[in-house]
Amino acid sequence: MQETKTPVLIVGGGVAGLAAAIELSRRGVQSILVEKTGRLGGHVANFCCKAIEFCVHCGACRLGDLLDEAAKRPEITVLTCASVIEARRREDTWRVRLAPTPMEEHRASLGNSLPKETLALAGTVILAVGFTPFDPSLKSRFGYGRVPGVISALELETMLQHGYLVGPNGVPPEKVAFIQCVGSRDQSVGNLYCSKVCCGYALDMAEVIKSKLPESEISFFHMDVQGYGPGWEFAVKARREQMDFIRGIPGEVRALEGKAEVIFAEPGCQPQKGVYDMVVLSVGLTPAKDSDELTRLFSISRTKDGFLGEDKDMARASDKGVFVAGCAGGPRGIIESIDHAALAATSALSYLKEGAHA
Repeated sequence: MQETKTPVLIVGGGVAGLAAAIELSRRGVQSILVEKTGRLGGHVANFCCKAIEFCVHCGACRLGDLLDEAAKRPEITVLTCASVIEARRREDTWRVRLAPTPMEEHRASLGNSLPKETLALAGTVILAVGFTPFDPSLKSRFGYGRVPGVISALELETMLQHGYLVGPNGVPPEKVAFIQCVGSRDQSVGNLYCSKVCCGYALDMAEVIKSKLPESEISFFHMDVQGYGPGWEFAVKARREQMDFIRGIPGEVRALEGKAEVIFAEPGCQPQKGVYDMVVLSVGLTPAKDSDELTRLFSISRTKDGFLGEDKDMARASDKGVFVAGCAGGPRGIIESIDHAALAATSALSYLKEGAHA
């Protein structure tokens, strides 16, 4: 079997994985970054820019910056279509077996696909495997997959990224509803935590819709509105003048003559109905699909919410040289994920320098 050696192995080629590799490179440290799919960028590759008159710091454009910088840094080796199938620690080295991902095709402009099984020898490992969006069909009362016009926020992101906005009838929507906390802060699905980013991305996309369709009517169903960055209080105040903020999560969304009828009740009020051309479900962030397998392979800790890592340490996943970056360790926005990746890289480098090997 072919072998390759590196001080740091980074698993995951989204913004956190790229940012960790770049941070190490800036310090003169080599790394190998492996991504199981055929492209880099993770979910962010499908996100739209949400700027209208000025930048709203959504972070979507940062992916391009990271890819450009990573391509210029010789310390970074990128392998796509590469899956981790085995990991063992022997003395002071992680021996990680990589295999080509079945049925995947290299589509990234950076790096090469893994040609055959390879044994990667690394002093430390950074897990940057991102998150899995909550499956909105698990909240059947919202009608995802059954009711015309009901889509996930990620589907809206992709739609806006490609420059179009249409409802199920093929025409731009006149009335749009956003439903927050789908899969977050919800005991019925076992996710008690707040996903932190949903209010921000939903309100930003709502404003993009208003800029494209000034006559559109937008309703924002929420429990409360979470802070999401500098100036958010001012931004929310301005958006309350443009949109209808409704405090309460709808009880049901059902089909009505090719549209979506939303049943809801505000606190202390009787149930009401609203008919919309489009209903956007702001889905939360859940642990990456590979979390259980990575936990087994690397013998790492999990947070109380099921993400990788330790609640008491922001970047460490074990005392054996395994660290976590970005949303793999919990819900984070793009900018915060990039910053957290720098912390993970710094922690990994400190581990190597201190020779803290068991």
